[in-house]
Amino acid sequence: MVDENKLQPTAPRYLSGQARSMYEAIVPLLTTRGTGKLSQSIVEQYCQVWQISRQAYDAIQEFGITNADGKKTGAVTTYESATKNLRGLASDLGLTPQAMVNLQRLVMDSDNDDSGMTFAERAKEINF
Repeated sequence: MVDENKLQPTAPRYLSGQARSMYEAIVPLLTTRGTGKLSQSIVEQYCQVWQISRQAYDAIQEFGITNADGKKTGAVTTYESATKNLRGLASDLGLTPQAMVNLQRLVMDSDNDDSGMTFAERAKEINF
């Protein structure tokens, strides 16, 4: 029986290259943490932005940081934007150090919960 609340274990067909590789690397980690189907689009965006950042980095390596006028290239601008977006998406997925600390606090605070449910039971109901 397939659990409808789990992330799709294989990358969607439209993801290719580095985005596909990142998806297949990150989903097992997220699944073990209990990240649910509601996060599927965020995971896909993370992987797409990862690929964009890698392509921009490759262009920077090939063509440099500045153009003939001394201004930063479009690849640098793209890379900066992609890395900023990656940080935000990683935080949304609980992959940053601060997000992990916040999750740990939630676990510790769950010991004082009056509902009688364990943290794992509440997290399963939330399906984040």
